[in-house]
Amino acid sequence: MAKLEDGCYGSLKGIALIAKVLAGRCQMHYTRVAAGKGAIPEGQSPKTLSVPPEYVMDAQISSVSNPVDGECQVSVQINSAYVKDGFYVTWLILYAEDPDEGEVPYTALCLENEPEWIRPSSSIVGKLAHFDIIAAVGDVDTVSASVSPDALVTHKELSELLRGLGTARLDVTIPATGWAPDDDTGGAYQLRCDIAIDNVTDRMIPTLTIWPEYTEAAGACRMSSAVRTVQGGIRVYAQTAPLEAIQGSLTLTGVSDLGEVSGEGGGVYALPIATATRLGAVRIKEGSGLIVDDSGNLAIDAASEQEIADALSGSAAGTTK
Repeated sequence: MAKLEDGCYGSLKGIALIAKVLAGRCQMHYTRVAAGKGAIPEGQSPKTLSVPPEYVMDAQISSVSNPVDGECQVSVQINSAYVKDGFYVTWLILYAEDPDEGEVPYTALCLENEPEWIRPSSSIVGKLAHFDIIAAVGDVDTVSASVSPDALVTHKELSELLRGLGTARLDVTIPATGWAPDDDTGGAYQLRCDIAIDNVTDRMIPTLTIWPEYTEAAGACRMSSAVRTVQGGIRVYAQTAPLEAIQGSLTLTGVSDLGEVSGEGGGVYALPIATATRLGAVRIKEGSGLIVDDSGNLAIDAASEQEIADALSGSAAGTTK
């Protein structure tokens, strides 16, 4: 029988670190999460636990969020693809960076009552175990973490992210002229070409798809499948200039401008749906008293002065005895 209830426990060094952050000596930064398979030793408590009992491996930090004021939620993954021998995880410890002591234990997650089985990589069926560590942060304003580049995003997380981003799709022409020596890719490609597209910024994420009938031409000049957004357009790369213009389709994610994104070949801008906290597209509900004219101007469908007078006259006439 476990001596502790499952849940998150703050450490004494974590509490001391909060005071240092609030004093302006450092910022709150979570460094890693370690996983163990043992039970807490006699005479120790989660407040003084420095390493997980019977340490097995480090988990992967996938995200950090702020569910409520004063708390920080650190999402953690253990992927069975990186596990040699299967084990039951009983403890997870979140570490943070201390200006005086280096890495210190910040929050411990106890799972002794209901440990989670982690399959080995040799198992026919893989497993991605997900844990949420709730860490108290008090009045700390900013919290950062070393998020693992190998952590996997869930379908729900990806869907929520994409819903918050505008997307533009348009056809583009990659010309046979206008190519210049490349100094972006460190010699991976010899040439580059900038294609002007209105309202494109370097913060957008591009995906270029070459049309099937032009794939042979793109392969002949060894054109890169990766493209880059720059202010006012995109940049494509190749070993040699193509012998003919190449057609493709471009998708831009992360569009924030409300103007139409367009370039050679035309384009379509897809606004995200508006919410209470995000600009986006709205639809006028029939019978709501709002109208939109051919120029896109929004107005209230109010009655004219004559219609109001007529209505009042009719109402008065109907009440006369």
